[in-house]
Parts: sequence; structure tokens; C-alpha cells
Amino acid sequence: MKKILRILFLCFLLAGFLQSCSVLRNPLKIKNYVEIETTAGNFVVGLYEGTPAHRDNFMEKCSSNFFDGTMAYNTVRNSEYSFGLRKEFAEKSMLSADFESDRTLPAEFNEKILPLRGTVAMKREEGSKNPQKMSDANLFFLVDGRKNLDIHEIKTSVAIKNRDTYKIYIDKYLALSENKALKDSLDALRSMSTMKQFNELYATVMKKVKPQIESDGVELFSISEKNIDKYLERGGVPMFEGFYTVFGEIVVGVDILDKLSKVETDLNRNPKKEISIVSTNVLKKKDFKKKYK
Repeated sequence: MKKILRILFLCFLLAGFLQSCSVLRNPLKIKNYVEIETTAGNFVVGLYEGTPAHRDNFMEKCSSNFFDGTMAYNTVRNSEYSFGLRKEFAEKSMLSADFESDRTLPAEFNEKILPLRGTVAMKREEGSKNPQKMSDANLFFLVDGRKNLDIHEIKTSVAIKNRDTYKIYIDKYLALSENKALKDSLDALRSMSTMKQFNELYATVMKKVKPQIESDGVELFSISEKNIDKYLERGGVPMFEGFYTVFGEIVVGVDILDKLSKVETDLNRNPKKEISIVSTNVLKKKDFKKKYK
């Protein structure tokens, strides 16, 4: 009997190990789905196995009807459409309150999980008090992004993400007495608004400080060639990569993005005509296939 129990235990461990390896190989694997009915249209979200904390949180919230009646807000075409805000609340105050009350989730970043068009991510408190980029557990958004991204836009996103890091090192470099002439040249070009020449010279300085950045072990943001191809194919918002945890994607009803892109908004980017979540329903894979396949 003990031998049988030992074998069963080892089989259990092996099954768990194999499942873990499967998720590592394919974090985009989907076993659970959520139907979301809104006043602007319906869609189904598939939840990634590679982000278990976010997956479980979203399933729990949807199973308990937590999102029912919450509002769509911050609808920004080619960027994001946010959900989960309750009436009379502001995103900033809610994010801050959730963060201070520890209603957060650990970041679950993965180089294979990208903020492509049609993916879903959680909002988060930004700034220095959240260096670990923990997600808010209550507010989420749909990633829109341009359908037809080009390589220049992707490279620009990379440059913008690294801008602050480069500025710190360039300011130090230009403050050195031996680089005064270089600093004066940059200041003169900027004051004369000759930006083409300024950008060319600034790019030269960036190359000069890059070895020091690497020597200090500071990691610069980059996008692999493989992931560039994914952005070119599907569109998305590269700026969100490594900033918000993406935990799923719209698998049915992706046209909700086109509908939301046409919504008229006020100065705060909120829909002038109220949009809200009516209901949510969690489905296992077999039930999803039966209903939608």
C-alpha cells in the first residue's frame, strides 16, 4: 500500500512538473474565459496561464459579479479603454487607495506576453512609490493601439522608454568641463530650433554614454526582432511593455475596440454617453468551445 501511495505521489509531482514546464514554454496558453457584456457590446476574454495571480483575481472578481455596473472611462483611441471604475470615483484616488490598502497583485511580466492590440491588462499606481509595478486588483483596460504599426513607431517607442535613463547620463557627461563645447553646441542648436542637427548631435552623445550605462548594469528597454514582427502583424502599444501586466486577450468580439474608438468623449476622455459593464460570466475551456466553436 505504501509503495502504491509513493508511486501515486511521484506521479502527482511529475504531472505538476510537466504542467509547469508547459506554462513556461507557452505562457499564452488559455484554459479559462470570461464573457463580458457591456452597454457598448459584448466580448470574451481568454486568460493566460502564464499570469496565474492576475488570472485568478480576474476570475474571482467576475464570478462574484464585482464588475457589474462599473463604468468604462479613459477611452483613448489607439491606446486603451479602461473599465472597472464605480460612479463618483476617480481613477487616481482609487488606485492610490487600493495601493495603500494592499489591494494589489505582483507584476507578472513575460517577454512572450506583449501589449498587442486586443490584449487585456490591469491598471496600476505609477511613480516612485510603486517601483515593483504591482497591479491594481480592480481596474483593467483593453489595449487598442494602431492596427498598422510601422518600424519607425516601434523604434520611437523604444527611444522614449529609454529617454529618462539616457538623460541622466548625458547630463552628467555634458557637465564635465572637457565637454563644455559640446554642451554649448547642443544648447545653441536647440535655441535656434535647428532640431535635425540637434537630434543628430544628441544621438552621437547617446552613443558615447551607452558604454557607461551598460557598465553600471542599467538595463535599457529593447524589443526583440521576433516581438517587433508581432507588433507589425497585430498592432499594439509597445510603450506599455514591461509597464502594465497583460494577462489575457479578447478571443471573441474584438470589434468592441472599433466601437469604443468611435465613442464621443469629454475633456477627461470619459464617454459622454455612459458605458458600463452589465454582467460577467466565467467559462472553462470545454464550455467555451461548446458555445463559441
